Amino acid sequence: MGKSGTAEDWISQARRRLAVHRGEKPATKAGQIRALWPEIEAALQNAQSLKNVRQWLEEEAGIAVSITSLTSYISRIRRHETEKPKIQAAVDLPVEPATAIASRTIALREPARNDPLAQAMQALSKPKLDIRKIHGDGDPCGKNLI
Repeated sequence: MGKSGTAEDWISQARRRLAVHRGEKPATKAGQIRALWPEIEAALQNAQSLKNVRQWLEEEAGIAVSITSLTSYISRIRRHETEKPKIQAAVDLPVEPATAIASRTIALREPARNDPLAQAMQALSKPKLDIRKIHGDGDPCGKNLI
């Protein structure tokens, strides 16, 4: 630090200098669309077409992007938004007692209505049965000949 500067002075000065750059246009199209995402999302929620949004981005923000690319950028942003709460929820999970974990495990074994493989997964998760015990081994006396 300088003779008269403290750590707090340096931090506040650096924050002011960085805040000046917040208003600058991002270097990449993805960054530009991410910066305008609240407005884009609001327009889409108000039933505006992607074609109109793409046109407004070009005319008003100077972002030339195809509808295909815009769709890709939007899906990436939405995917990132849905993954973010999952990550945060995993970090904030409290430690559960064993009974809660066991009951949740049992619930997972029950087939889901809209999962076509659930019944097969449930059948495969059960222990294998000895066919000879179910149907017998052909001995009418009940002796185990095999």
